[in-house]
Order: sequence, then C-alpha cells, then structure tokens
Amino acid sequence: MKNEFVQHIHDLLCIFAEVECYRFFGGFGFKLGGIQFAMVMRNTLYFVVDSNLRDFFISMGSEPFTYKSKAGIKKLQRYYSVPDEILEDYEKLAVAQNQSVAFAMKTNYKSAKARKV
Repeated sequence: MKNEFVQHIHDLLCIFAEVECYRFFGGFGFKLGGIQFAMVMRNTLYFVVDSNLRDFFISMGSEPFTYKSKAGIKKLQRYYSVPDEILEDYEKLAVAQNQSVAFAMKTNYKSAKARKV
C-alpha cells in the first residue's frame, strides 16, 4: 500500500504519462514503458540523472541516493533527489521527468541486452 507522499508523487508523475508505481526494496519504484526512471526512498523522490540533470539538481542542493552497507556508506550517482522547487512546478517537473526517462531508457541494461540478441 502506498503512503500519502508516494501517492502524491505518483499523481504528479502521471499528469503527462501513465507511470507504473510498485514496491521496490525499502521504497517504491516508478516505471514508464517498463523502464525504471525514479524511486521514492525514505520519503524522498530520486530521478535517474544524466550529467546535465545531475549538475542542475546539484546546483539546487540535490544529493545522490545513499545507503549503508557492511563496507560503509554507498552513494549511487545514477539517482539524485528531486529538488522541492522542481516538485512544485509542473512544467519543470515534466522537463526533468522526460530527461530522466530518456536517459533511463538509453542506459537500461535490459534494453541493451535485448538489442544484442
């Protein structure tokens, strides 16, 4: 079952496209066209980012997704938190979401594997 924050994020992401929301490890994943482009962990939305989107998000105070492992703190440079300013502006969110989806589709392991077959 989704919490209120996840439901709100799902509603926002579905404004422009039919986005699938599903349980994902300790949070929720979001897919478009079968490709995961976002996740919510600990009530924070993270998008898959290319270098341009990463730099833009960092300039707004965004941070990479981190988690603890036996080897210490791990930072995933593929996922960065979506700044509140983006979440509050439908047009900026749509642009960031489209960029995230495009990069996720371009770099998806399953898609690359399927192309080689």
